[in-house]
Amino acid sequence: MKVPDFIKWAKSMQAEEHRIMLDKGKEYTVSDEDKFKNFKSIGERLNLQPEIVATIYLLKHMDSIRNYVLTGKEVSEESIMSRIQDARNYLLLLGGMIAEKQQLP
Repeated sequence: MKVPDFIKWAKSMQAEEHRIMLDKGKEYTVSDEDKFKNFKSIGERLNLQPEIVATIYLLKHMDSIRNYVLTGKEVSEESIMSRIQDARNYLLLLGGMIAEKQQLP
């Protein structure tokens, strides 16, 4: 892929990831303004740090991505690109939780 084509593709992926995060975020914040409400709530119920919960969610997608890389096959209704977008979003969410904990702007 040529550099300009990659940049164009990457921008379209980022735009779609942003849309996914906004859409799914409405469901997972449980009508709360805290972006990390879902992770904190599950963490409290399981006695885990919210960052651990986010990492578990991320690893679920990473296992699916790994399977695709090893087999070249999509074995669920969710596409490999969707899995990659979700994994990148979980990394952003995890980074946000770490920033919040470290009190970064």
